[in-house]
Amino acid sequence: MIWLPSMRKAYTISTTKRGWLALISIICIGYFFVIVLILHVLRPDVQPLNKAVSNYAIGPYGFLMVSAFFALALAMATLALALAGELAPTRRTQYGVPLLFIASVGLVAVGIFPGDVNVPHPPATLTGLIHWIAAGTSFLSIMIAAFLFSYSFEENEGWQSFHRPALVLAITGVVALVVFTGLALIGWAGIGERIYLTASLLWPLLTAVRLNALILRKRKLIHA
Repeated sequence: MIWLPSMRKAYTISTTKRGWLALISIICIGYFFVIVLILHVLRPDVQPLNKAVSNYAIGPYGFLMVSAFFALALAMATLALALAGELAPTRRTQYGVPLLFIASVGLVAVGIFPGDVNVPHPPATLTGLIHWIAAGTSFLSIMIAAFLFSYSFEENEGWQSFHRPALVLAITGVVALVVFTGLALIGWAGIGERIYLTASLLWPLLTAVRLNALILRKRKLIHA
């Protein structure tokens, strides 16, 4: 498409900056996982079997869960910028980058608007509805972006070997969503959501790790 070159120019980022962006993404996703694990200990009143992790945002230590959502939002934005600067401006990249930015904005909304707690069938309030829509949009965007970028990797030198692992991770996210839906139907939505979140975030995490490794390798070759 005509405007692809201009898109590439808009996202021209130095190798050093791409490395920092990838590292920030890794740290932020890791922070999210660590905070969720810590909250399982700090908040034993939230039952992991049937309560969503967003329930940790309401009540004691709620600021930790909110900070984890914001960190995840930053992770998606930095990964989007890093990949935009790293990969050739193909049609898949053209759509994948905005999807990660959409996920980032949605995760900010997830942190700002808390979900409903202690209700049999959420969302039950406007705030809860916004939270639910933002969360659904964010993770759906990540899922679609995972497939788009997985095929884009096949077209970029240095990324071909990561094509199949990335595609497997993308498919794993879809399988996890099916598992989540099934478990929610029998009242185990909490454990289902945790499986889905973990599977969905493996793709951006390992993609950022791969990008960081490639950039470190490039630096070694330059200074060799």
